[in-house]
Amino acid sequence: MTDGPGQTELLGREPEQDRIARLLGGDGGGALVVCGPPGIGKSALLAWAERAASGRRVLRATGTVAELGLPYAGLHQLLRPLLDGRSGLPAGRALDAAFGRIPGSHPDLYAVAMSALELLAAAAAAQPVLVLADDVQWMDPASQQALAFLARRTASDPVVLLATHRDDGPGPMLDRSLAVVDLGPLDHRAATAVLAGTAGTLDPRSRARILDLARGNPLALHELPRSITSSLGHDLDRWPLTRRLESSFVARVGDLGAATTAALEIVALNDSADLPETLAATELLVGPVEDTVLAPAVVAGLITVDGPVVRFRHPLVRSAVRQRLAPEARRAGHAVLARVVHDQPERAVHHRAAAALHPDAVLAAELEESADRALARGAVLTAVADLDRAAQLSVEGRARRDRLFRAGVLAHDLGATADGNRLRAQFRDLVVDEDDQLRHAWLGELAATDRGGEHRVSVLLELAGRAQAIGDDALARTFLRAAALRCWNFCPDRPVGAAVVMAADRLGVADPATRAALLAHGEPVEHAQEVLALIGRARDATYDAATAYRLGHAAACVGAFGVSEELLAEAADGLRREGRLHTLGTSLVLRAWSALRRGRLEVAVSAADEGARLCAETHQPFWHACGYAAHGLVAGLRGDVDAADALISEAEAVAAPHRFAAASATILVARATAAAGQGDHERAFAHLARLHDPGFHPMHGLWSLASLADAAVACGEADAAGKILAELRPGIRATSSPAGRMNLAHAEVVLATDDEAEDRLRALASSPTWPLERHRLLLSLGARLRARGRVEESRAPLRAARDGFDALGVTPWGRRAREELRAAGEQSRSPVRDAWDDLSPQETQIAVMVAEGLSNREIGERLFLSHRTVGSHLYRMFPKLGIHSRMDLLRLAVDRGRRHP
Repeated sequence: MTDGPGQTELLGREPEQDRIARLLGGDGGGALVVCGPPGIGKSALLAWAERAASGRRVLRATGTVAELGLPYAGLHQLLRPLLDGRSGLPAGRALDAAFGRIPGSHPDLYAVAMSALELLAAAAAAQPVLVLADDVQWMDPASQQALAFLARRTASDPVVLLATHRDDGPGPMLDRSLAVVDLGPLDHRAATAVLAGTAGTLDPRSRARILDLARGNPLALHELPRSITSSLGHDLDRWPLTRRLESSFVARVGDLGAATTAALEIVALNDSADLPETLAATELLVGPVEDTVLAPAVVAGLITVDGPVVRFRHPLVRSAVRQRLAPEARRAGHAVLARVVHDQPERAVHHRAAAALHPDAVLAAELEESADRALARGAVLTAVADLDRAAQLSVEGRARRDRLFRAGVLAHDLGATADGNRLRAQFRDLVVDEDDQLRHAWLGELAATDRGGEHRVSVLLELAGRAQAIGDDALARTFLRAAALRCWNFCPDRPVGAAVVMAADRLGVADPATRAALLAHGEPVEHAQEVLALIGRARDATYDAATAYRLGHAAACVGAFGVSEELLAEAADGLRREGRLHTLGTSLVLRAWSALRRGRLEVAVSAADEGARLCAETHQPFWHACGYAAHGLVAGLRGDVDAADALISEAEAVAAPHRFAAASATILVARATAAAGQGDHERAFAHLARLHDPGFHPMHGLWSLASLADAAVACGEADAAGKILAELRPGIRATSSPAGRMNLAHAEVVLATDDEAEDRLRALASSPTWPLERHRLLLSLGARLRARGRVEESRAPLRAARDGFDALGVTPWGRRAREELRAAGEQSRSPVRDAWDDLSPQETQIAVMVAEGLSNREIGERLFLSHRTVGSHLYRMFPKLGIHSRMDLLRLAVDRGRRHP
């Protein structure tokens, strides 16, 4: 541990200790991130937790600046004690590839993290585990992301993960979905006690000055007494606390001999804590040295030496030593380290790159190869850094631009916006021809945070044309896909959508999946039939999970929700196997909306719940918001008013900074459904009518016409709804979108007052394809018959509506059907509560998978949980369902399937 020297640092930390103790004392697990400035005592809490973790196996890892560029170094340090005992784990190959133990096949980061979770869960089955990750902000990016993944999934296993993180920058472990404790300064009483234990002989004036300068920081209370009487003392008042501490350490370095200073500088530059390496590099730098050359630095309190391992007492010491190094001394240190580790090519090339002063084509090529190896291990940000340095060392201009462009694309794809913007600015300064200008424009599109709109789509179409003109069809299609997606998300039903389709024709886009996506996003109303034909052609051939996702997305955009749900289910299965959480999250959210439109609420709520969590985890605000909206809509249909409002409000909060047209539309639909469920039909109608205002989404408006008409009739706004229908443009009225045709027919017949309306209502209500709308039509028919005095005749459709709503779990509408039946002179028993309604969305998902015959391990792999977490869910589910075994669950699921086909 690196964040403080003594037990006295725990003074005043009782609340944090109690919280950690509760985690350690529980039967399950959990995660906690301790955040704060340097020296605040974060590591002291971890050291205390290690002492308090009686009976737990402890795994430790500490981040260091030197290892920031080594992919999965932190994760490897953490899991190394477990790696030899993992025989039989199905996901072990991903870890082997990530740690460079075997040639990898580009394992996704989440596949690596899932393998790590299985390894921890297996260890915890034998003995509860405590994971201590110190100074996470200095770990390599891939390890940070893997640890965040683990932290979200330790609750059901006896695995407690405690991490420390600096508070001066963002990081995956500071995500709001994780429990974070902000460690503040010690109060005056505790600070005084710490200082008394550290420097009890200080005079009162010096003691008061140090208490003022330290501001309750434990490390400062330990270190500043050494500086207060030195030549630094008069400068301390005008420096920030971190600078004061670094200067204190620098002053001590200055008191060391030349050989010890040189060795200490090598320790600061090395990407390993190996003492023999340090000694060998120091000898190459200054000549023969004694094995005890670092002893004065130990006495000065700067480092610790434990056998062959040398470490700084605190990261600020390393930072202070590195900052005092002149550029030529830094390069010389890296050069000798490269010679020492020449038999480790990956480390050697990074030290050689750090030592290089002038461009070197060979070294640049080796760094690019290192980037490729990092990508093969799933460490994308490491690859970005390697490509960036390779570009700096490139001799030839084209090679420099290619490497910068590649690095910029990778950075933006990963969401590393700051790195992406920096690389884009560097690329801009090197642009020499049309191809470079277009590539720079594409980096600009990846970085764009604007709200899109017709002008931006037009710009993208112009760029696609320019790329086609210079023969770069791949880049042209890339611009075209971006333009089409902007049409759907930001400016639907505008003339630029037709321009996207025309550009696709000019470019000769023939691949069915690509063309289907372009048409579905650009002009879904007009091209629904062609999109469905293209999807049919694509499904006749072999396709992978990514293609299934694109086809499912296209089908959803044209309202073919049966087709989209099938394709998206296929996609989700494949994406789970490949560990691709980013696309899996979007696929699940799309599947949730497809299932919703078909009245399949259990499928929808499970997909929406998981999809929203994954999209939050992978930083996709559009899909995150749509997932919450879908979940909120289900809650509204089920009559859970509070849950619906909370979920929809969360969707609004996520979407608000971006103003996505499509996400805003889904939120309006969810709000309208929740209002209708409460009987507030006027508010429901107002929400749905807004979908037909300029700037909203015509497809979502089209797919909600049935709900709009029902709400309008219930609140006396039938004329206003009729006007909306009458003003629909001819293209929408002529659409071949399956959901669109159904909604148009539903709205027209519900709003009709002619003598033939009743027959049309009966005919439309006989279709089983859209169960929710079918039972709403039956309710409408029964209510109409009763209102016309045909009471006895009204009861049959009202009974069918009641039973259908009960089967779907749509409680408010079932209640409405019972009220109509009561008015028609028939009483109804209250619906029998389904025990499955007490299950959480994730528990429902697990129950369905058990019913499909999957083992706990197979379910865990699909849901990115350990198989023991799955077992814990089952243990909690059985009492809710009144059963005792998996066989009971299977029988219950079969019986339920008969009642709810």
